[in-house]
Amino acid sequence: MDDIEREAIRAEIQEFDDVDIVATARAGSSRSLHRYSAIPYDIARGCAAGHMPEMNVLCVIGDYSTQSDQPIMKNLKVPVRRSI
Repeated sequence: MDDIEREAIRAEIQEFDDVDIVATARAGSSRSLHRYSAIPYDIARGCAAGHMPEMNVLCVIGDYSTQSDQPIMKNLKVPVRRSI
């Protein structure tokens, strides 16, 4: 996804809109959450945050960090899109 596509998606999402969040595992499988509320926070642009255990479904148990050999839970790349 390029910067233009990211800006278009960002422009569609308003405060408290329902959003869908998708994570893709290294093996290619997808996991998703649907109809979560978009709430603005003072974090870096392009970042999203969520609370565990609600977000655990996005973390594939077999994906580990190559640096720490721990399950990948704190750094997932996820597109966030407005729910349809």
